[in-house]
Amino acid sequence: MKWLLGFLLLVNAGLFVYFNLDVIMPKPAQVNAPINPEKLKILDQQALEAMPKKMLAQAVEPVAEIPVTGCYEWGNFTTSNLPSAQVALVKLGLEGVTKQADLSQTDRRFWVYYPPLKNAQLAQQKADEIKALGVGEIFIVQDSQWRHAISFGLFQDEKLATNLLNDLQTKGVKGATKALRSPGKNGSSLLIKAVTPEAALELQKISPEFVGSELKVAACP
Repeated sequence: MKWLLGFLLLVNAGLFVYFNLDVIMPKPAQVNAPINPEKLKILDQQALEAMPKKMLAQAVEPVAEIPVTGCYEWGNFTTSNLPSAQVALVKLGLEGVTKQADLSQTDRRFWVYYPPLKNAQLAQQKADEIKALGVGEIFIVQDSQWRHAISFGLFQDEKLATNLLNDLQTKGVKGATKALRSPGKNGSSLLIKAVTPEAALELQKISPEFVGSELKVAACP
């Protein structure tokens, strides 16, 4: 009987070890799950666009915008208003290379304007009076020869200039006149490099102040 009792104890001990093997001898922890290369997927543009904005912002780093610059040609200037235009460029942080303009018959313009006032204050007062009569865009001229004049428009077609002058007179603007403007044989233009979009907007604002001038995009040399 002793041998039977010993056999049963040995069997019980074996069963205990078998059913508690994980506790007695635990498996080493798995640090990282295995990577299956065949399950990796490269996202195309369509998949990226379908991603939520937060995930896309984390996946794609922002790219800094590069300022776009270009070249402009500003002309045609007479010998009297060219220096003032150069000073205006300096105030905008720009520099223009002077070159002789390629003049032709089409460079003639018909100008509708109010003659120069004595000073800037009187010019501004007159401009306010004219605007109160319902006149739209007008500009106070800044170039040396016609400083403090009020410009209403510059036209290649004389009929358009005449129509504008008649419209001004109908609205009650007195003293406005029309004249032929041409740079003449000594006309010049300014080639302006490295013009940012912001600077281009400022150039467009001041260009009408210089009678006979025209601002246009040019090829950079």
